[in-house]
Formats: sequence, structure tokens, C-alpha cells
Amino acid sequence: MYVQADSLPADTILTGFDICIVGAGAAGIAMAQRLAKSSLKVILLVSGGPSDRGAPDEARQALYHGSAGDFLQKVDPVFLHRSRLNMYGGTTNHFGFWARPLDHADTVPRPGYRDAGWLFDEQALRPYYIDAHDFGRFGPFNYDDMAFWERVLFARCFNPLPGDKLSGAIMRAQYEENLHDFQVQFRDQLKSAENITVLFNAHLLRISTDDDQHCVIELNCATIDRSSSGESNAGKGFKVRARNYVLACGGIENVRLLQLSGDLGNNRRDQLGRGFMVHPLLTNAARVTFDQPVPSDIRNFFREQQIRLKAPETAGGDYRHMVEPLVHPELVFDYLVFNAWGILAPTYLTLLEERIGNFRIILYFGADAASAVVNLNWEQTPNEDSRITLNHEQRDPIFGQPVAHVDWRLNETDKRSAVRALEITLDYLRDRGASRRVMIADVGGGAEDWTFPPGEGALEAGDHHIGALRMSASPDEGIVDINSRLHAVENLYIAGSAVFPTGGYVNPTLTIVALALRLADHLKAVAGRG
Repeated sequence: MYVQADSLPADTILTGFDICIVGAGAAGIAMAQRLAKSSLKVILLVSGGPSDRGAPDEARQALYHGSAGDFLQKVDPVFLHRSRLNMYGGTTNHFGFWARPLDHADTVPRPGYRDAGWLFDEQALRPYYIDAHDFGRFGPFNYDDMAFWERVLFARCFNPLPGDKLSGAIMRAQYEENLHDFQVQFRDQLKSAENITVLFNAHLLRISTDDDQHCVIELNCATIDRSSSGESNAGKGFKVRARNYVLACGGIENVRLLQLSGDLGNNRRDQLGRGFMVHPLLTNAARVTFDQPVPSDIRNFFREQQIRLKAPETAGGDYRHMVEPLVHPELVFDYLVFNAWGILAPTYLTLLEERIGNFRIILYFGADAASAVVNLNWEQTPNEDSRITLNHEQRDPIFGQPVAHVDWRLNETDKRSAVRALEITLDYLRDRGASRRVMIADVGGGAEDWTFPPGEGALEAGDHHIGALRMSASPDEGIVDINSRLHAVENLYIAGSAVFPTGGYVNPTLTIVALALRLADHLKAVAGRG
């Protein structure tokens, strides 16, 4: 059911809900979709409107303006409002749903690199990964079936050699807006679900708890009003009460809302907002030239291609790759259509021996078939000094609350990971005939010594907000428990990548959705109802 918060009388108190989900991006919509048609009564608070698509309203997006620390200011001064969208569907409106599950190396501690690890491994997430996979209509969950992908891509990775530190891996993407805009894909389901109330123009301002901050009592919210002159101002206030609450507003805003609510959920080590990570990028890291043109089937492995699969007619059957021309364009809906391509990634043994972060290499071959640009994306270590705080000197233009301040930092281990990743990659390519290798990015110096924009080979900050509310077994080691519930608050949960203890190199949305589905099932079990 769709409802506009503007239609509520001032100071309304909405009650009777089993679950209140705040935020309608990938995590919030995934949870609502999972809970639809259950016996639980759910309210989904959406900052935007039902027709949102593409780009957010400027006034709402202004709420996401914040301040950046010195290092982030050099890398990407508009990071806070460029990399997130304040609208229905959230950042699913501007992403291509690049998908791959976390590797085993990403979920376990790695001695000499980092002690942090997940409380469960990737196999425990597998059933949820498979369900999340369907959000992108990605076909079989078979990322490790290289024979399948070489057949579908008409490709092969470089031939393996003794002592290789890298191997091929597969990425997928979904660029169809009707699918990767989650609010579009699931609009009819959420609009018609009798147990789901989707409340638009609903902005959470503060979380109210009991005196000990052990239990959430209600959420204090407000609308945004537009004046006749077009100005946006704080509108009606209202409250929402539920048995359980989920913050699903993204890796930065979730932290800000807890801090605006009296540092709710913080532990005695003051870890609320600490350990903020993104994926550092060197999209133009190096250029290599091979002694002779690289065979087309190897180049095909690294070339992003649109894949069209026919699903099996019976359970357990084979997916068929369809290459015949379509007689009619609408027949495309009879197939699973997405993009896929190959990358290079380190083996688990390489990561253990080198004691560096996980990474992926994308190769972009030139028209001459003998040259390629090396693109590097790598794992950042959890760093307590890389953090999100409130900037009390800067207020948002509508509600007058302090904005988020993001002091993103890299350390010496992160620099070493980048340096070794490029060295390993250039050695690997040299062994395949790349006799000329030219560095574009300057990776010399310490943790803060990089080429910054607009220089060629500049460091970039990926749009993945990870880890500032990390999951831990003990309240002294993190903010949420194995079920994404705040250690210190008995009925408040976090959905999204802020709970990731580690980041790996993969884009986080597939894991975000998998965790959201897992959390939805947990809340069903807590309620004792399906």
C-alpha cells in the first residue's frame, strides 16, 4: 500500500507495526519484498516519492551534502552527495548492479594482513546469495564454473603457468533499469501487499529510546513541504512505533542517524562510525604492450558482453546461451539478459603469502589488440582513524541538523596492497608477452602520497560505503551482532554494507541484498510468524 506522509494530520502517531524499515534503497526494498505477504505488519519509510526515477529532487539531495576530511577532499570533494541518492530506490537508480559474491578470503581473518573476519562464511550466505541473484535476473549461480563462462563468452583466460599468483574470475552486471531500479522492479508487489505500508516523504530525524538506550520507543519523523515560491522547508512532524526497527539508509546516513540520536549503539571503545572503508580505485593504473596481438578469445574474456540465456525447462536442467537474432524485440523478456566479463584476481595462497588486500584487475584492450590499460580495485583494511562523525558547524538546509563529516583515510597497508597488486599483475602479464609496461599512476611514497584528480592515473574513491557499524561477536569489537542487531539496543537492526567487517574487492550490493533477506527471515523467526 502506498501512502503519502503529507496526508497525515500533524503530530500523528503511527502504531501497530511489527517492523519499521527506514530507507528504501537496495537493502530496505529487499527486506520489504521478502516480508510481503507474510503475517507481519511492516511500514517502509521512504524519503522520496512513488514516481522517483533517475535523479533525486534537489532539495532532498541537499540533505546528503556534508563535509569531507583533508584526504577525501583531495580525492573526491563531492563524494558525499555524488555517491548516494536521497530518493525512492536509493543508489539503485544510478548503478549497474555489478555482482559477484564475496570470496572465501574476504570472510576470514588473514594473519599478517588483518585480524577482522565475518561471523559466518560465504557458504552460510549461499542460499541468500542465490535469492539475491534473482534480483538481477543473473541466471545460474555458478561464478566458479569457468568452462560455462568460457563457452558463453566465446573466450578463455590466459593459459595458466607454474607459480601464477592470479587467476580468472567472473563479474556480472544488470543495466536494465526496470530491474536495477529496485523500486521499479518491485513497485507492483509492494503497492499491492496488504501487510506493507510504503510511506513517502517520510524523513527520520531522531530515534527515541528508553532512559538506558536499551530499547527504541519511537521514531521522530517529518515531511518536507514546498512553499508557493518553490522553497523546501520542514513540514509536518509525526511519529512511528513498532516492535522492531531497521535502519536501511546507507553506510553513511545510518551512522549519522545513530549519532543524531545520542550516539545510540556506541560501545565503550567509541567505535560508532569508525572503520569506514570504500574500495580505492586506480582506473588508469598502467599500460602494457604485448609482443604480438593477443588472441581474440583471450581478449573476449576481458570484454564486457551482453549475455542472453534461456532458463532450463525443468529443475536442475542446463541454461542455454542464445545467440540467434530475435524475431521480435519483446521476445527478449523470454530470456535472462545481463552483462558478464572476466577479471584477474589473486589466489587465496597469494593473499596469505603476500599479506595484502584482495584485488581485481580489469584489462581494457586497445584496437590494436596488443595493448591494454590496467584497472585496479582493491580491498581496504579496517582503520579506526577512518571515520564518520557529525559536523556541528554545518547544518542541513531543511531540518537544520548537523551533516555527516567523512574523514576517509588509507594506511600504509593499503598502499602496500596497491603496489604489490600492480607488481604481481605486471609480472603476470610480462610472462604472457607484455614486454613493455608503463606505470600511469604514481604509487610511490607513503599512505597519503598519490596522484590526485585531475592528474592522469589519479586515485579514486569507489561508491561503496563499508564498515562503520561493523558486525562482531563481542560488543567491545563492533556495533552489531551476528543478526545485524545493535549489541546495545534490543530492537534496532542495521541493513546495508556498514555492518561488513571486511570489504573484499567485489561490489557490495549482492551481499547487501543477501544480508537483507537473511535479516528479514530472522525477524520473521523472532516474531514467530511467517
